[in-house]
Amino acid sequence: MSYHIVHVLRHGARLGADRGCLTCSAPDMPERRAPIDDILAVVIAARGVSFSSDCISRLLQAKSVILHCDEKYRPAGKTMPLSAVVHGESFTRQISCEPQFCNDVWQRIVRAKVRNQAVLLDTIKAEHDLWKMLDLPEPDEGNAARHYWKRYFRMYGRNRPKIRERRDAEHPVNQLLNYSYAILSAILHRSLVIHGLNPSLGVHHRYRFKSDPLVYDFFEPLRPVCDFLLLRYHLLNPRRDITDWSKQVAKDLVEFRLKVEGGEKSLKIVNAIDRYAASAARAFETGQSGLVCPPLLPELKFEQKQG
Repeated sequence: MSYHIVHVLRHGARLGADRGCLTCSAPDMPERRAPIDDILAVVIAARGVSFSSDCISRLLQAKSVILHCDEKYRPAGKTMPLSAVVHGESFTRQISCEPQFCNDVWQRIVRAKVRNQAVLLDTIKAEHDLWKMLDLPEPDEGNAARHYWKRYFRMYGRNRPKIRERRDAEHPVNQLLNYSYAILSAILHRSLVIHGLNPSLGVHHRYRFKSDPLVYDFFEPLRPVCDFLLLRYHLLNPRRDITDWSKQVAKDLVEFRLKVEGGEKSLKIVNAIDRYAASAARAFETGQSGLVCPPLLPELKFEQKQG
């Protein structure tokens, strides 16, 4: 199973394919190689990067995702083999879903997101009311988010962000959160598509031009994973520039482990996302919202220093 995330951060790099390997060369840098079958995603975050057509073709045949970012790590687009894996049968099931089913699925997603945010705040010993919000029949996601971000951002000290910036973020913390969200959502996107779901049909978010509402919907419980990994890096490396985390993010995202609702063992994040996507496909197929199994944060720690 593919599991490597390759980051291209060198301006002017050229990517090619040779004997089953992705090759990366750049001025004043020795050529680097990685087996294409082992690559989950390629993240382009530099100027002037070029691909050979053979390289793109082989990555798509291996069902790898190519995520395109600008030099500030803001996602600009992605390349993936959608036409090869979206199934008409699943599309028909999605468009015939009852509103109550969509609402029930969304509530499961929101509850998992708020639960994961509460676990993170517990880890940093922040006083919060998220567990009380989960006692409500339908937690208010917007109110929970405002409550969460106010406490989360305090951990970044005097130079912390004042607000959560999504598009065109200026603060480095928000830029890196958006960057890691883009990587993880591309992995989720791939899994949803592989399991036959059409990303254009959401259960809560509505379609807008060039949007993927189903990905936005199902990504919500995964956001606290990125929040935790960035905060952990900041707290364990207080003397390093936080933007250095862009070089560490691939390792962190690949090695981090999650539990999936209803399961006992923790899984590597890629496997947890795939199981999550498979549960979503089963829910759409049967019309049973309870089959959706969101990923859950395990007990979190800040014990080991990151390299």
